[in-house]
Amino acid sequence: MNSRTTRRIPSYIGGIFAILAGVFFILYPEMASGVIGILFGVVLFVAGISEIIGYIISINQFKQENYGKAAGAEIVLVYSIVIMAIGIVFILKPNMVLQFLSAFVGLFFMIDGIVKTRREVFMFNSKDINSWVLLILALALIVCGIALICNAFKGTVNVIVFTGAALILSGVETCLLSFVRKFEKTTRKD
Repeated sequence: MNSRTTRRIPSYIGGIFAILAGVFFILYPEMASGVIGILFGVVLFVAGISEIIGYIISINQFKQENYGKAAGAEIVLVYSIVIMAIGIVFILKPNMVLQFLSAFVGLFFMIDGIVKTRREVFMFNSKDINSWVLLILALALIVCGIALICNAFKGTVNVIVFTGAALILSGVETCLLSFVRKFEKTTRKD
């Protein structure tokens, strides 16, 4: 396995895990309500690790390419550590999630969307359709987060299903981002 493939494995794993968790939430909301705290904690923890690895890789790439600082990448590091810590709390105290489900999940997706929107705006290329798709997906995460915070839905099952949809959206965006970045690097070298 070459080093480029190894560098992207965490992003793929985090995105695929989010998609699988989202599908589970949509297909089995009653069962998910019993284990949502642990599942959401694991998703947050894996996403945090993935983002930290991505931060380290991007900082190293910026240094190697003589770009200087990574344009506020420290915000991503802080965000990653915070979501990992929240993930650990949810794993240890899963009942806490159900009490504040809508607010926690909404806040997570809103912040996740803001971080991803910031990244997409920084890397945006108006002539590239992939840039537009990734930006729209990131903005959709913000809308999902706001909808959950406002608690537009009644009942835990509806919130779990909506959370599943937002997890799938986040996972697809993460996987697409990984594929697009890998494709861009491959085409630049050709």
